[in-house]
Amino acid sequence: MEVLKAVAGTYRATPFFTVYISADSKSSNSNVIQVDQSGLFLPSRDYYLNRTANEKVLTAYLDYMEELGMLLGGQPTSTREQMRQVLELETQLANITVPQDQRRDEEKIYHKMSISELQALAPSMDWLEFLSFLLSPLELGDSEPVVVYGTDYLQQVSELINRTEPRWEGAQGAGGGTRGSVEIVGTRPSGCIQPHKAAFDE
Repeated sequence: MEVLKAVAGTYRATPFFTVYISADSKSSNSNVIQVDQSGLFLPSRDYYLNRTANEKVLTAYLDYMEELGMLLGGQPTSTREQMRQVLELETQLANITVPQDQRRDEEKIYHKMSISELQALAPSMDWLEFLSFLLSPLELGDSEPVVVYGTDYLQQVSELINRTEPRWEGAQGAGGGTRGSVEIVGTRPSGCIQPHKAAFDE
């Protein structure tokens, strides 16, 4: 929880899920908090799940994360192992991420509920505390409505967080921070990505 708050506060990144405020698709005159599955850094979940076919891409991605982690102050003796843990955890996230072709029918994935109901759905997080921190200075309560896209994903993420060792959660936080810093500057740092570009372009 504290790792996620630190990453969200510093880098505006939420590694396990996406949180934003937007117009309610079923009531366009009102805005509502929306929670969805997180995006993966690589173009699709297949890159993570088919390791044999995508070995070059995954190696290049690991090299890229290691170099960027070093630029952000990582230690030479530990950064690659941390990023290897990030990649392993991202692979688990990819495994539970719902493919886009199964998300086209909004009626099936749209679920409006209160924060207290979200807490019951995915109890590994203190949702009221986290959303209040993330969306400050908004004042939220247990009855605040939230639109959740993909309840199955959030349930599985909650289970993943519960069984994840603290050091892995910290590594994922580091990886989320690495990606978050890239999002802040708006592009991949060319000095890091250029040596690995061929693998991504294949």
